[in-house]
Amino acid sequence: MSFVDRMLFLYNTTIVDKFRLKCRSMIDSNRFYGWISAAVHRGVKHLDLNIYLDKFITLPDVLFTCRTLVSLKVDKDFVLDVPRGVVHLPNLNTLHLESVKFLNDDSIKNLLSGCSNLEDMVLKQCYMENISKFNISHQLLKRLTIDYLYDGYHCWLMIDTPNLAYFKYLDSIKARYSIENLQSLVKADIYIFKTNYTVQDGATTLFGGICNVPSLILWVTSLELLLSCKPLPVFATLVKLKIPCYDLCREYSYIRGGKGLETLLSSLPALEKLEFSQEVLCFLPANVPSCLLYKLKAIKITNFTDEKHCIGKAKYFLENGGALQKLTILTAPDVSAEKQLKISNVLSASPRESKQLCILIV
Repeated sequence: MSFVDRMLFLYNTTIVDKFRLKCRSMIDSNRFYGWISAAVHRGVKHLDLNIYLDKFITLPDVLFTCRTLVSLKVDKDFVLDVPRGVVHLPNLNTLHLESVKFLNDDSIKNLLSGCSNLEDMVLKQCYMENISKFNISHQLLKRLTIDYLYDGYHCWLMIDTPNLAYFKYLDSIKARYSIENLQSLVKADIYIFKTNYTVQDGATTLFGGICNVPSLILWVTSLELLLSCKPLPVFATLVKLKIPCYDLCREYSYIRGGKGLETLLSSLPALEKLEFSQEVLCFLPANVPSCLLYKLKAIKITNFTDEKHCIGKAKYFLENGGALQKLTILTAPDVSAEKQLKISNVLSASPRESKQLCILIV
C-alpha cells in the first residue's frame, strides 16, 4: 500500500493512463478515496477496481466528473448512489459493474444520463433489493450484458436502447419488462434460470422485445420457457440459431424441452443456420418445421458420439432438409478417427432430400 501512496502522491506531474487496483485484503476506505482522487487528477483513462473493503461504501463523487475516463470497471463492496445532475463522464465508453449495490431506482438512470458516449455496459451479480424500477435508457449503447441481478425478480426491468447491437441476458425472468427500440439488435444470447413462479407475462415481453434479431443463442434449458409465451412471437428475421448445452443438462426435462424446440422452430420462417449440441437431438419434433423443409442451409452438431440413436437422429435432417447444403458434425473427444469414418459412411449412404448436401465429420 505504501508503494501505491508513493506513486500517486509523490510524483504529482505523472499522467496515469491506467490504474488497476486489485486487493484481497481489507483496506481503509479513506485511503482508497485518496487513491481514486489522485488518479482522477492525473487524468486516468482506464480505471479497474477489484477490492475488499471493511464495509460497503459509495464511490467517490470525484469519479463521476472525470472527463478523461474511457473505461470504468468496478467489482465488490460498492454502493451506487448517484444524485441527479452530478455525473459528467463525456468520454466513458465502457462500464462494467460487478457485485455493486444499487441504492435506489434513480441510481442507474442518473448514471447513464451523464455518460453520453457509453457503448458497452455489463451488470454482473449486482444487488437489487431496493429497486422497483430499473431503467436502462441510452441512445448510443451498443452492447449490454445482464448477468444475474440479486433479489431482482420483483423489479420492473426497462430497456430502451435504439442503437443496441448485442444483448446478453443470463438471469431469471422478471415480474415485468418494458423492452423498446431494439431495432438495431444483431445478436442476442439468452440463458434463463429456472424458477418456480409464474413467468408468462415476463417471458412473452422478453422474447417479443428481441424478435427482430437475426442471430440468437438460446441455451437448452431456456427452451421450456418458450411454452410460457402467450403467444410466442414470430422471429421473422432470424437466420442463425445456436442452442448450446452444458454438463448438467441431463437433469433437464426432455419432454418440455422438446415441445419448446418445436414451438421455437415453428416461429423461425427464415432460419438458414442451426447449431446445437448432440443432446438437443432428443428434442427433434415429429412435425417437421417449414424452415427445415425449405430454408435451412447449414447445420452444425457438436459433441457428437457414435451411438446408434444419435446417428439415427442425424438422418432426420438428411431426410427432411430440402435446402440443406452443409451438415457439419464435430465429434466428442473420445470418438476415434475410425469411428468418425464409420459415422461418415453411414450418413453418406443414407437417403437425402437435398442433392447439394455436403457432409463433414470432424
